[in-house]
Amino acid sequence: MGRTRRTKKRSHVVQEGQEEKPTPNTFVMERGRVGRTLGQLVRDLRRVMEPHTASKLKVRQRNVLMDFVNVAGPLGVSHFLILSRSQTHVNLRICRLPRGPTVTFHITGFSLTRDVISSVRKTATSLTQYMTAPLLILNNFSSEDKSSKLMAAMLQSMLPSLNVQTVKLANINRCVLFNYNTDDKMIELRHYSIRAVARGISRAVKRLGKASVPNLSRYQDISEYMLGGNVSESEGEEVAGQEVTLPQNLRGRGNLKSTQSSVRLIEVRESLCRHRCLCAVEPRKGTADKS
Repeated sequence: MGRTRRTKKRSHVVQEGQEEKPTPNTFVMERGRVGRTLGQLVRDLRRVMEPHTASKLKVRQRNVLMDFVNVAGPLGVSHFLILSRSQTHVNLRICRLPRGPTVTFHITGFSLTRDVISSVRKTATSLTQYMTAPLLILNNFSSEDKSSKLMAAMLQSMLPSLNVQTVKLANINRCVLFNYNTDDKMIELRHYSIRAVARGISRAVKRLGKASVPNLSRYQDISEYMLGGNVSESEGEEVAGQEVTLPQNLRGRGNLKSTQSSVRLIEVRESLCRHRCLCAVEPRKGTADKS
């Protein structure tokens, strides 16, 4: 019996009259000797930018920036995130290829992923949540100020855009928040994992839905377990304003369409940056920084 040949179908069909925007891809790297801590920060930033980044990019001492510029075009890389250390500052440069602009930040403080995980009792990270790009949230970026407008445009171009009419909410598992403080010119970057919890389900019912059956030997009837107050006051609280009516099914028990769930953001990592460059640095055609 002969085999039938499988026909490959496009997972994303572009409608007639619409142009398919290329997905932005990034290189996150360090330049010069930055030390172990900043080296871990580079790996954490790659984690934030997944899946559209080179997670295992190898940077050797003999490599110059032009080496990465030459391979960026064939690989479809649109942005460089470069960490470096000077005598006074830790710098972060965001470069858009091939002709700029480039924006430079001073990093005044940061926390690594391992620091955040060690400070919380329970984490909600999984490998599957890094298979889709995070949701970008910009706060307090003004369209009137040229510097703020430039930063917002650069940050928006680093991550793929979403179509609110066709997006699947089950694919949005993370969000990246950039909060701009106009008083001290500080940008706060926070990385969250998004979790939806169905409302109206007690802790006892949630335990029964798990693979491991709770110990019921001290109860005469299962109703004693269900009504015995197995929820602490903090776990039983529902914060007003956090509940939403789901337009689609989401991951998790009870998160069904047209039901109410509470949306919670769980910290993954955070860093604090100071904006230094007030204008774009646009290299001339055919030139590049070889540092």
